[in-house]
Amino acid sequence: MNDDRISCKQLGQLIEGRDRPAAHAIENAARGVNAAESTIRRTAAMIGAKLGEIEQRLDRGLSLNDLGELQRMPAELDRAVTLRQHHWQVLGALLTEAELASLQPPAPPAP
Repeated sequence: MNDDRISCKQLGQLIEGRDRPAAHAIENAARGVNAAESTIRRTAAMIGAKLGEIEQRLDRGLSLNDLGELQRMPAELDRAVTLRQHHWQVLGALLTEAELASLQPPAPPAP
């Protein structure tokens, strides 16, 4: 299963008929959005898992001294969020409003 926000099919539709520099910029930005979102999801999952581990260690009265890797995770998350925002801004400068809207996920169903 492809978890990319911007699929290859969508990307092909966005760059079709554009001049080479614009198509290249759109492709790079779209791939950047996908990579940043993948990093955000992976880092958020690692933080969640690490927090669960911390709670378990606290419940058992164990030391937390070896959990220093948690300190770097928020910085990685922040970098990925910043990159995602940058790539969306590039796409916003290159695409029409309708093209941008076509990249947004469908709204969740009402409860």
